[in-house]
Amino acid sequence: MKKLMGSVATVAVCAGLFGVMGTGTAAAVNTQTFDQLWDGTYGYAQGGVTFHNRDVVVQGSVKSHTTGCAQAKFEVFLDFPDETPVKTETRTACGRGTGTSTDYHFTVGIGSGGASHVRVTLLENTTGTWRFVKSEALLNSDRL
Repeated sequence: MKKLMGSVATVAVCAGLFGVMGTGTAAAVNTQTFDQLWDGTYGYAQGGVTFHNRDVVVQGSVKSHTTGCAQAKFEVFLDFPDETPVKTETRTACGRGTGTSTDYHFTVGIGSGGASHVRVTLLENTTGTWRFVKSEALLNSDRL
């Protein structure tokens, strides 16, 4: 009976671990930050990207300094030679003369294997057309 109870306890502990780890969200692979995407006239985008095995979590803020708008554009890529993003997301803040900030926190699901990199681009719009300001690539160092 003692041996049977030990086996039952072992199975219960293992089931608990697999229940927590096996079907939950994937552990973070690594986090890369971006804070160089700013312009004194138009605004900025800042934050971080956390690479997981099956998704990418993006968080931060975008701010407009002008009467126009600033936009952070996030492009997620699976491989380095392929420059076609598998997913694209944008977040926008419009100044209306006083400057406004928009916080963001979202997840981009991409399937098994994870992303190779994310390109973050700061765009501005003061004339009715989006214009490139700066961009930065964040690399998944565990896939290099």
